[in-house]
Amino acid sequence: MASMNLTIEIDELSPKVTLEDIAVFFSYCGTVDSIQLQRSIDKTGIAYVTFRQPYAYRTALLLNGAVIIDNPIRVLPYQDSTNVPVIDIKYEIRYKFDTL
Repeated sequence: MASMNLTIEIDELSPKVTLEDIAVFFSYCGTVDSIQLQRSIDKTGIAYVTFRQPYAYRTALLLNGAVIIDNPIRVLPYQDSTNVPVIDIKYEIRYKFDTL
């Protein structure tokens, strides 16, 4: 049985948003397993949040259009985009939450 992809993509993040902001915001949906935050040269951000439970993933998708700090975000199901090149990435932050 294939494992279910429980990762969302968050686009249009404000340059002011931190990893902690994302963790707190999406922790209300359920248990966050990991977060990856990427910033481009122009400071816009994209994040990938992976959840442990399907209900948390589904709840997070409902937050499309919500505001984090000062900007509405787009929340989409993550699609493996290995064929799409990532350009102009300034830095990337990853955090894996401890498994209890």
